[in-house]
Amino acid sequence: MAVQGTAEIVLIYIVGTFGMIILAGVVFFFFVTYQKRLLKKELEINKIKTDQQQEILKNTILSQEKERKRIAQDLHDEVGAMLSVVKLNVARIERKSGNEGAKELASETKTYLEDVITQVRRISRALMPPSLEKLGLDYAVKEFVTWANKSGQIEVEYWKSGQTVRLSSKKELAVFRIIQELVNNAIKHAQASKIFIKTRYASDSIAISVSDDGVGFKLDQMTKTGLGLKNLDSRTQILDARIKLISSPGKGTTAILLISSLK
Repeated sequence: MAVQGTAEIVLIYIVGTFGMIILAGVVFFFFVTYQKRLLKKELEINKIKTDQQQEILKNTILSQEKERKRIAQDLHDEVGAMLSVVKLNVARIERKSGNEGAKELASETKTYLEDVITQVRRISRALMPPSLEKLGLDYAVKEFVTWANKSGQIEVEYWKSGQTVRLSSKKELAVFRIIQELVNNAIKHAQASKIFIKTRYASDSIAISVSDDGVGFKLDQMTKTGLGLKNLDSRTQILDARIKLISSPGKGTTAILLISSLK
């Protein structure tokens, strides 16, 4: 009897242990499954958030570009036209006036007006270059470089290699804004005397580099502060492109933009 009782106890112990193992396995299985579902749900939510942020970002930039275009048209069509009329009237006063002092003042005013008209045209082109949509990115960049050199603040050089490839108007505008941002940063912050823009066209990609001989910076500090990077990141995301910054104190800065999606 004692042996039989011991056997039953052992059997109960074995069955109980086996049952506990099975129960633990079931609990572990459900826990892992729950964690996987939770992780999947979080990933889905994060993707939705990222997609929403991307859409908000695109809409924000599109709205900014529409506003830039409107302001550029107003400057060119209204302000520029009014200034031209004023300049003509001042020229008439200069011709008809018999007073030498008045003629001299009219001549000086006309010179100021010519400078203002030039600045208005420069700002209008910077806001929305008319040549970009009509003639393409390459022509617009050359035009931008010409206007930048006219300022006398800095020397900008531009090289192109390969057969020019046209992108969609939105992508060409995004690329132009990136180049514009990099050049403006070099002028404002880098204390550079020269800027070099190089564009290499290939059948399936476009590589653009913007280099300057300025003071440079530490990349980790720039990454932490995020100064000047937000606009570049936003435009790069719209392009589905990659951008890399190379810089160190005293050795200038180079930004390389690689666009592999040309459609």
